[in-house]
Amino acid sequence: MYILGISSYYHDSAAALLKDGKIVAAAEEERFTRIKHDNSFPSKAIDFCLKNAGISKIDLEYVAYYEKPLLKFERILETFVATWPFSLKPFIKAIQEWLGEKIKVEQKIRKKLDFKGKIYFVPHHLSHAAAAFYPSPFKKSAILTVDGVGEYQTIGIWKGMGNKIKPIKEINFPHSLGLLYSTFTAFLGFRVNDDEYKVMGMAAYGKPSFKNSIYELIDIKDDGSLQLDLSYFGYRESFQMWNKKFEQLFGEPRNLKAPITQRHKDIAASIQTVTEEIYFKILKNLYLTSKINNLCIGGGVALNALANGKIYKNTPFKKVFILGPSGDSGGAVGSALEVYNRLSKKAKRRFITHLKFGSKYKDNEIEMILKAKKLTYKKCSSKTLIKKTAKLLSEGRIIGWFQDRMEFGPRALGSRSILSAPFPFSMKEEVNVVKRREQFRPFAGSILLEKAVNYFKIPKTQNEFPFMNFCFPVREIKIKDIPAITHEDRTCRIQTVSKNDGAYYSLIREFERLTSIPVILNTSFNLRGEPIVENPEQAINDYTKTKIDSLVIGSFIVYKK
Repeated sequence: MYILGISSYYHDSAAALLKDGKIVAAAEEERFTRIKHDNSFPSKAIDFCLKNAGISKIDLEYVAYYEKPLLKFERILETFVATWPFSLKPFIKAIQEWLGEKIKVEQKIRKKLDFKGKIYFVPHHLSHAAAAFYPSPFKKSAILTVDGVGEYQTIGIWKGMGNKIKPIKEINFPHSLGLLYSTFTAFLGFRVNDDEYKVMGMAAYGKPSFKNSIYELIDIKDDGSLQLDLSYFGYRESFQMWNKKFEQLFGEPRNLKAPITQRHKDIAASIQTVTEEIYFKILKNLYLTSKINNLCIGGGVALNALANGKIYKNTPFKKVFILGPSGDSGGAVGSALEVYNRLSKKAKRRFITHLKFGSKYKDNEIEMILKAKKLTYKKCSSKTLIKKTAKLLSEGRIIGWFQDRMEFGPRALGSRSILSAPFPFSMKEEVNVVKRREQFRPFAGSILLEKAVNYFKIPKTQNEFPFMNFCFPVREIKIKDIPAITHEDRTCRIQTVSKNDGAYYSLIREFERLTSIPVILNTSFNLRGEPIVENPEQAINDYTKTKIDSLVIGSFIVYKK
């Protein structure tokens, strides 16, 4: 049984293909169009999935879409009526988009795929819940979904049991923890649905001195239920997330190109603190409701790694699973898995331990480009490649690393990465210069699974964190060893790497042999404003126009003269 899952028309459009419930291919549209967070219909991602699986359109039995477009359109109409006449301009823009392609999703799918079979429209938050629970190792689990907004829902409380997900409670638009965080993202001069992680990173440099002011915007109950005071917000009736009343509390908004001041850092620290407090209230109530020690989380807010790392200390949950692409791109996987588990009488769940579902290139394809670009390179055996790369890292070189199948989701996990040693402290500045990013931005650390407890204060109940969705405190005695990935608050977003990770595991182990440190700095292989590289030419282009010292691509090490 082949099921194609699709997400599109909001941000991070993607496609995922299942064969008898197993993911065989998945990719975001942005990787092929080179438009970051591309929200268009994922035609190229669909083509890739079918080609990778070696099937044609006629082999598809079902198509799953990650939300109900008509219900979402209904919410937009209701919002327009409720906020008339202030919402006229946003409504005119929205109605043009919806009457164009957004409301015609079914026609688009049938035309693109010449598909005459059944199309299932899975509610947005159920797609998130399915992407969170079905790939997890848990037979039963409490489930939380949190994002800006789906059709109406902004927060969902669920219970997963075997092959079924049961809804328990929900919070609906316009009251949204995700939109609250996004409002402050925009107010601080960053882009909504793109730069929320910058606010998270900046929070470490501030104090939550605006915390009480933020609570003036929210009516929050003990169980985490929340209502926003909409008199401070503009996202229902204008193109701006906040209004003048909001500015009376928090001052002038920051312009995108303006310097970042201590006030901005304090606001970031405040919204991060408030978000965490609400998050934990919701989770404590979810535990009381479900009486289950396992937790799965989905939705865009699940990418808040700093909050996720504190779940173990601040809630009763013992084990937590968050799929790497927990946002809208993961909705393509979730909708397909929901349809599979709904239709198959013998549905088999599969624990997802990696995200290598994207494209892969052969050595002859890579070498053809290297020759055309007239680059200096050397072909190596697998063992030699690992030894030479680890040596370069130990000598302070910055490496472009392009291996195996591309990862699905927003994180580079050792297939399309820029790597360096986690020391000295100045390495953080050097890699940020390469990436053309702000200097306050932290980097993640990839560590050998069996050594993680030695370097980070991870929970005793769980030791695997393969998708970079959790920040944990660095052990005091180890900060001197990994200063380039130790953030201002002495935490680090970590990726545990196991023997199943093949060459990437071998690389870190060899680096440890040379330096005694089983950790390397890992960041996505892209420059500011770009999606992660998909093909060899993109990797080579980024390598040649930056201060990346060497490119390790396929069986080749590329050197600069």
